[in-house]
Amino acid sequence: MIERIFNKPKTYSTTKDGLYSQYNQWRKDLDHQWFVRFLRHRFPQNTQKINFFGPLQNPFFMRNKFEGKKVFYTAEDVEHKYTRLWLLFGDYCLDYVDFAMGFGNLDSHKYLRFPNWISTIFEPEFTEDDIIRTINKINNEHYLKAEDCVLINKHDPRGTREMIYNDVKEILDVKLAGKWRNNTRDLWDKFNNDKYAYMKRFKFNICAENNNTESYVTEKLFDAFMCDCIPLYYGSNNDPEPGLINKKAVIFWNSDGNNRENRELVRSLKSDAKKYEDFIHQTKLEDACIEYVISRYRSLEEHFKRILE
Repeated sequence: MIERIFNKPKTYSTTKDGLYSQYNQWRKDLDHQWFVRFLRHRFPQNTQKINFFGPLQNPFFMRNKFEGKKVFYTAEDVEHKYTRLWLLFGDYCLDYVDFAMGFGNLDSHKYLRFPNWISTIFEPEFTEDDIIRTINKINNEHYLKAEDCVLINKHDPRGTREMIYNDVKEILDVKLAGKWRNNTRDLWDKFNNDKYAYMKRFKFNICAENNNTESYVTEKLFDAFMCDCIPLYYGSNNDPEPGLINKKAVIFWNSDGNNRENRELVRSLKSDAKKYEDFIHQTKLEDACIEYVISRYRSLEEHFKRILE
């Protein structure tokens, strides 16, 4: 029975040419998966099979023999201590795979820190000039604001979103546009579930992480930046991506309940148009972010080159 469980993936998909396969990851449309597109763009002559693995099932499945190479990637928090994901995937499965990626700061020749916000902002075919243009656009493009605040989430397992929501709901009109406590259908009915087009209408975005884990930074904070919202953020010890983002452009919530100054700041930003404009026109991503993203692309290409040789 145990052997059968280990040999049966929770999810499975493969590309039309059969060259790339994916096990135990969320996305099933593998032909459009970010890393597959990156490989096809950078290594168009590759004929070696690559198997991608994720954290949706027991890691012992990866011990099986597979044709080709094994790559583990997770956008989930596998370093939050004493959780199931930490117990099963806290080592990023380096003993079983040829290459691993995630958000943690791991020192291994087989590992690359590749936080998933990179794959939500930048296309896999981007050149260095494309990366520079995208970051400049995030810093300089602004949108007409029609509503107060938005929160889009499926769930809130540790109450990180509720913490901020409860503190600002008497100050801001908060649209809960995801499954969690949903109070509007506008995202679906008026914007065809286009999250970015919808978020651009809002002044503020509640964008707390699921867990508070060092270096665990998902797309949530960067979504707020892309949509020109002021982020109301909690996570990564309230020091997300040090040196890459302008911390003055974020309102960091405190888990100890001491948020009186934050609430007063939000109240004043809502009522004082000039103060809001000054805040939202700050630089969001620092110059160092350009070189960091470029270095991730370069390192990713080198790692794939290594395992394909």
